[in-house]
Amino acid sequence: MKKILSLVLIALMVAGVAYAATPGYRLSPGIGENMTTAQGGQQSDPGKTFRMVRFMPATATANSTTLTAESIVIWDLSSDDGVTITTTETSYDSAVAGIIVHACLTPETIGNTAAVDRGKRNWTWLQTHGLAQVRVQNLGSVVVGEAMATSNNEGEAGSFVASASAAGLNGNAGFFFDSAAADTDDVECFVTCE
Repeated sequence: MKKILSLVLIALMVAGVAYAATPGYRLSPGIGENMTTAQGGQQSDPGKTFRMVRFMPATATANSTTLTAESIVIWDLSSDDGVTITTTETSYDSAVAGIIVHACLTPETIGNTAAVDRGKRNWTWLQTHGLAQVRVQNLGSVVVGEAMATSNNEGEAGSFVASASAAGLNGNAGFFFDSAAADTDDVECFVTCE
């Protein structure tokens, strides 16, 4: 009987050691959004989050300039519907929404609601989380690891500097993965607007 009890204890200890040595990726992280394998990716693929959004130009003119891919944008405070984005010329704008994935046309009619604009040409994808690329402002370079924000150039990112006196100027959108000279496109960054 002592031999059987000893064997059972040894088996339990070995099983405990084996469980403790299980790699973390083989265990469940719990309830939540899986940003890699749920998207069909591999462990080495960075997870990303996207939202379908409607573009309304800040100058409010129909048939004007297309919104360029890799533009950093803000939530449109005039539409205030949670799906409409626009550009800003405010550095560190707290309403920062993310980075546009594909170029977007302007609306055919200014003043429409999001519901009226459903299916129209002024909808595109906004990336709110993950590895991305962004356009950098023409007024200054950025350094790897610096926090990222909107700049005073529409659709272009710059280095984020927190404000202690203006709550509307604290829009940290993530950080830069690469250093880049002023007026550079395709700058690797990590967006954290989610």
